[in-house]
Order: sequence, then C-alpha cells, then structure tokens
Amino acid sequence: MTNQPINFEGATTFEAPEFEHFLILQDPEGEQRVSLEVKSYTIGRSQDNTILLRSQLVSRKHATLLGIAVSPPLLQVFRVSEGTKENKKSTNGILINGTIRSFWVLMDGDEITFSSNTKAIYQVKPKPKYSDDIQLFVDCLVDLAKGSSKSGKYIESQEYLEQILILSRQIYGESHPKIAKYLVELAIVYYSQNLFNKAESLFLEVIELRTKILGAEHPDVAAAMFDLAAIYSSQFLSEKAEIVFLQGLAIQQKALGADHVEVATSLMNLATLYYGKKRYVEVKELYERSLKIYRRSLMHGHPNILSAQKKLNKIKKKLRPKWLAWQVLAPAGLVLVIGIAISIYLLLKSPTKCTKVLPDGTVEQISGEECRSRL
Repeated sequence: MTNQPINFEGATTFEAPEFEHFLILQDPEGEQRVSLEVKSYTIGRSQDNTILLRSQLVSRKHATLLGIAVSPPLLQVFRVSEGTKENKKSTNGILINGTIRSFWVLMDGDEITFSSNTKAIYQVKPKPKYSDDIQLFVDCLVDLAKGSSKSGKYIESQEYLEQILILSRQIYGESHPKIAKYLVELAIVYYSQNLFNKAESLFLEVIELRTKILGAEHPDVAAAMFDLAAIYSSQFLSEKAEIVFLQGLAIQQKALGADHVEVATSLMNLATLYYGKKRYVEVKELYERSLKIYRRSLMHGHPNILSAQKKLNKIKKKLRPKWLAWQVLAPAGLVLVIGIAISIYLLLKSPTKCTKVLPDGTVEQISGEECRSRL
C-alpha cells in the first residue's frame, strides 16, 4: 500500500472509477455538490480557491484537500488539513464531526465545519467496504503512517497514528491489545522527533495497559519496559534506565527462561547501558553470559555469536592491566635490553686492575697493563 499523493500532472480524474467522491457544501448562499475529480483542492472564500466557500466567516485560504492513492479495497482517500502550505492556519480552524482537528483522513459521512454558517459533508459512492468494517480503514491509515515514518515525515505519521487511536478506541474501547500496539507506534514516532516526554508518557500507558490485559509477567510488558529504558538512556537518565531495564529483564527471564535467546539479547543491551557507566567488569560478565546462551541456541557462525565474541574480546582488552599492554611492555623491554648492553660495554671498557704481594708482605695494586704482561 502506498502513501504517496498521486501525481496528477495532466490528469483530471482519479484512476479508480469504481468510486465517486463528493463534498456537499452548505453556506449562506445555499447548497453545492462538488465532485472531487482532481487530486488537490484549496478551500476558502478567496476567488482563487478550487472550492469556494461563500461566507465572510471563513478564511481566505481555510483548508486543503489532498487525494491519496491506496491499495484495494479503498483505492483512494482524501485528507483534509487546516490552512495551506503557505498559510498554515485558518482563523476559525476546522471541526471534524464536532471536534477540532488540524488534520483528518475523511470517511464517508464525515462532517467538516468551517464556520458557524458553513460546513460540508463528505460522501463516497458506492458505499465503501469500510462502512461495515472500520478496521479496513484503520489498516489503510496504519500503512500510510508506516510509509510516512519510513520517509522521515514524522509529523505526518504522527497525525495518521493519532487518528488511528481515535478510531480504534471507538471500535474496541480503551482496553484492547490493538490500542497498546498503536500507542507503541506513536511513541516511536515521538521518539524519532526527540519528543521524549511524550514518548515516555505513552510507554508508561502501554506498560499499564499491557499489564492489565496480559498480566504483569507477560513478555510484552517487558518489551515496553525495555523501550522506556531506551528513552531514559537517550536522555542520559542512566539510573532510571537501569531500574526499568532490570524490571523488564526479570519479567522476561521468568516468562521465557534464563537461557532464552531473547534474554541473551537483552543482556547484551544491558551491557551497552553499563558500558556507558564504565562498569566494565559487569559488561564483561554480561557478554560472557550472552555468548554462552547464543552458542547453545544458535548455529555456529551466527551474527549474534560473532558480534558477542567481538565485543567480549574488546572489553577483555580494555580490562587488561596496563603493565601487560604492549605499549608498556615494548618500551620496558627495550629499556632492559639497552641497560644490559650498557653494563656489558662499561665492564669491557673498564681498565683491568690486579695486585701483587711485595717482599715485606704488603699488597700493592698494579695497572692492568702490567698485570696482563705478567700473564
């Protein structure tokens, strides 16, 4: 499923004739039925808008309507946004079904209010399949959100996900696994924008929701804790990160077993956290534990094994005593060799001296030359 607006250069109609899209406008001058046959519209009271609103209470450039091609069964949807690229905000804003929104992907029957005397009803003919199964529409929005996030359009992805949560809560209520899933996806988008407080708030909500739905010892609860720990770590809140991570690790070990491969991966991540705190001995122990689990669980030569071994070797080298390091041993050895050589040289160069006993019994020291001549 694509999330790219259709390239409508030279085109005047959608390439999906199965459906017709309309706006039924109501303003002080009566009702208009506008067939949405092109891909982009500006809406307002200025004469240069594609859709003219005949009211002085609306902005000159009040809103933008954009067509987006999607996969079957929807084929295309329309997204309405407040203002335009050049004029970000309108005077009054827009209401969708009575609630202020800056952005909304329209569903059949949605009401757009521009002012107290001007509104529009969006219609699709024939009746779209999501009329009987809103989850089809939600799934479409999920794909749009993923595509936007992948393209780095995080604000756009955020807006899709916010609508997804609104619709999902209407379908499933507040306590449903899908709600937790979409909260995580929105939290990740917030995290990608460095909106750490918003991301933290959502992950706390996810932990609470998953605990309520799945139980306090479910691996998905641990997964949310690991994500929350990552957010704390990104903000250099290492103490909070460690506390939450260890809570998640305890849940994961109890649920999966201490020797599970996912536990090994978590141990590797904990080692990364400890490395930043220079707790190298603990880092080494965690790498050794992870490597042991990986070797029991994975095929020889698996990337996880190779990575863990490489990191273990690196931390062992870091922990090696300084006097054993080659940077120290090499100079020390060189100094020793030079010292021995100098000692031998001085010994050889020193003048040889010996003694002789005189007739009266006394000892007299004689030169090395005389001593050697007597040999």
